[in-house]
Parts: sequence; structure tokens; C-alpha cells
Amino acid sequence: MSTDPEPLAAVTFDCWNTLLYEADWHLAHARRVEALHTATFEGGHSVTRETAGIAFDSAWHRHMELWREGVATGAREIAHWALDELGIDSAGGAYDHLVEHWQEASHSGQVRALDGARETLAGLRADGVATALICDTGLTPGRVVRHHLERLGLLENLDVQVFSDEEGVPKPNAVVFQAALGALGVDASAALHVGDLRRTDVAGAHGVGMRAARITDRYDDRGELREADFVVADHAELRAVLLDLRRAVPPRS
Repeated sequence: MSTDPEPLAAVTFDCWNTLLYEADWHLAHARRVEALHTATFEGGHSVTRETAGIAFDSAWHRHMELWREGVATGAREIAHWALDELGIDSAGGAYDHLVEHWQEASHSGQVRALDGARETLAGLRADGVATALICDTGLTPGRVVRHHLERLGLLENLDVQVFSDEEGVPKPNAVVFQAALGALGVDASAALHVGDLRRTDVAGAHGVGMRAARITDRYDDRGELREADFVVADHAELRAVLLDLRRAVPPRS
């Protein structure tokens, strides 16, 4: 029986540092701290910007800890934790305004596409390879991420979009990978997932029987977890790997 790999039928993509990146995270962070500072006044309190910044960072770290434990949280939870740390009741208009502002903060225009990402997706579409996005969300929900993808010309070439805030769990949970594969109608053995993190992208893909590629363009995960089947520096290298897989040839040495 032949042991040649199956031809590639679908490619799923992580979002942040794989297709999109925040070119000025410090600007988005400052906007969110300022929004929290404003919310304290709306709630009848007065704190310094420094105190607001400490509360935001504490709430964000709590979000990240839960994400690492496989729990999905977003702007609503983070806003509640930050206001609670400042001793402010999160029931009211100030809370709602804060959540809305935080969710929209990335509209600063500093969210950009990785070099070559648009060409990668367009090439797959032209070759009849199905595509999907599997994205963990934080302060920026799926509906806002879709806006960025559309603005940058990527959404039109993503057949399916799966977001952790809509599915209720983040990667590496099998649920999000299976949701994408099910919507595409493709078996895991004929699919490849592309991402930047070993814990979420590589482990999640391998956990459901997909192959995995790790892209190091914006972030090179040097962790000790299992490595991806392919490691590429950028989208140009990724397209070469995808071409080989579409032809069902063995991996390059």
C-alpha cells in the first residue's frame, strides 16, 4: 500500500501573526487604558491614568492565563475585571461604553496583513483548495477581525471563519478545528493548518489529525513543544510548501 501523503484539499489559517498583525500595539494599548480611565469618571470615580493602566494590565494577564488554560474570554470579562479592581460597579453605561471602545480600539488602522498573505490565499482559491480561518480572539472580537480581513482583501478568499468568541473555546481545543473542517467538508488527513504557535496551532492541528506549518515571520515560537511538519520564514516559503503538498510529494528535506 502506498504511503504517499494525501493531496492537499484544504488549508486553515491562524489569524494574528499569520495573516494579520498589529503594527502598533502600544497605540492600541494606550487607547484602551485611556478608555478605562474615562470610564472611571463616567462611573463617578477618579483614578490616575497610571492606576488605570495597572488595572488594565492585570485584567489582560488574567485573560491570558485563562486562554492558556483553554478558557475563552473577551472584552466584557476583561472590562469587568478591570473595573472591579478599581472598585467600580460594572453594571451601567460606563461598562457598556468601555466594552464597545475596547472592542473597536484596533480600528486605529494599525492592523496590517503579513507580506504575501493575500497572494497565498488568492493562489489557493485559484487552485480550488478550500480555506478557513481559525482565530483565537481577545479584546478584538470576530466581527471586528472580519472587518480587518475584508479591508485588507483577505476575507473574500477565506471560505469559512471560526472564532473562539463565537465557538466558546480557543485553540488547541478540537472543537474549533473540527468546526472548520466540517464546514469545508474535508477530512483532517487532507488538510494543513498554518499558524505561529506550537501550543495552540501545531498541537491543535496534530490533535485532530491535520498536518501543521509554523510561520516565523512575525513571531518565532522557540518553545519545547512538538514542532510543526513544516517551518517557513514567510508566505513566500509557505507557498512553495503548499505547491508541493498540492502535488502530493514528500516534504522537502
